[in-house]
Amino acid sequence: MTTTEAGLPPGERIRLFRRRMGLTQEQCAQLKGCTVSAWRKWESGERQVASFSDWIEIARILRVRDLYNLTGLPVGEMPEGPGEHDTVPAIRAAMVSFNPRLTDEPNVRQLCTAVETAWDIWQERRPFQQVGMMLPGLITETRATIPLVDGPERGELLRTASMLYFLTRAFTTRVGAHDVSMLSADRAMAAAIKADDLDYRAAAAWNVGMILTGQGHTEVVAELAADAAAMLEPTLADATPQRMSVYGALHLLRATQFARMGDEHGAARALETAEQVAAKVGERNDFRTVFGPTNVGIYRVWLAVELSKPGEAIRAAQHCEVSGLPSVERRFSYFVELARAYSIRGEDVAAVHMLQRAERESAEELRLNVESRAVVCEQLRRENSLTRSELRPLADRMGVLSH
Repeated sequence: MTTTEAGLPPGERIRLFRRRMGLTQEQCAQLKGCTVSAWRKWESGERQVASFSDWIEIARILRVRDLYNLTGLPVGEMPEGPGEHDTVPAIRAAMVSFNPRLTDEPNVRQLCTAVETAWDIWQERRPFQQVGMMLPGLITETRATIPLVDGPERGELLRTASMLYFLTRAFTTRVGAHDVSMLSADRAMAAAIKADDLDYRAAAAWNVGMILTGQGHTEVVAELAADAAAMLEPTLADATPQRMSVYGALHLLRATQFARMGDEHGAARALETAEQVAAKVGERNDFRTVFGPTNVGIYRVWLAVELSKPGEAIRAAQHCEVSGLPSVERRFSYFVELARAYSIRGEDVAAVHMLQRAERESAEELRLNVESRAVVCEQLRRENSLTRSELRPLADRMGVLSH
């Protein structure tokens, strides 16, 4: 490491090596497959590089052989998602098995109830191990039942299958099994199309958008959400609250994509539409999207952070009460976004406090969440006497602190 690099934070190191290579931010973003906005935020320190694999890719682009020179962090202190969750192999096998079979006679009503119960457990308590162990059996039973059922029950079964694949996508996304997530999202869409149900098709588009968002396909998701919303628009005059809430959720998805593209006006317009819909339908949980005024408020916080306005995010949070939400994930995400906002502003005590709030919602998700791990790594880099006593035990529980 040269004297010039010593003491530089990771973002400034990225900028330094990029300039040495003679590359623009636009060129680097194109090579990385991310938005220019994301690359700029890495360089400015507004967003931390969230995973070890991202650091590897950035090092490749900038032709830096020693990661320590690029990051200034020992490998043990770099953000890295844990290995594959131990329930994933069985889920993957159930998704792709060639000839799934039932052990008993098909029972559509019982299967529907079981899927709803699994969703309730996931949203209300977030026990990863329990839900991960439930999914293979539900997937196998659903796949084996579909060819055996005709008549009115078939539509109900296909809608249940779509919701089961929504859950599988949500679970596998959180544990980093993105191959299974994409397959699940595709299966959910196929089931909704076979059911010939417009609401489920729109919800399935939202579901596909959620997995593609995490993979950085911003423009594709923006177009998908716009197309699905446009499909619903001719029916909105006398639409059910269920359809309206899907429409609103699609606009929240659009808002996130506009923000990632740096289009503040587009994000504001999409958020405003979602807010208007939420005011009409109130707090709902159709298709497990948890759409309503509170979730719109959470997205307002997220958008402000994404648009490099952490102070605005913190002010927006003062008007957002999340304790009544049925979804642990939404409450958890709210506190993580606030941790990011406070960290960007250098308010480290508050950032650590928000991470502790997130941990109380779901300690397991905190260990798995790459954004949380990135914030903790940044906090460790600049820890001080005010944060050390709470930060270090937290980082240890998350598996971030090197030993």
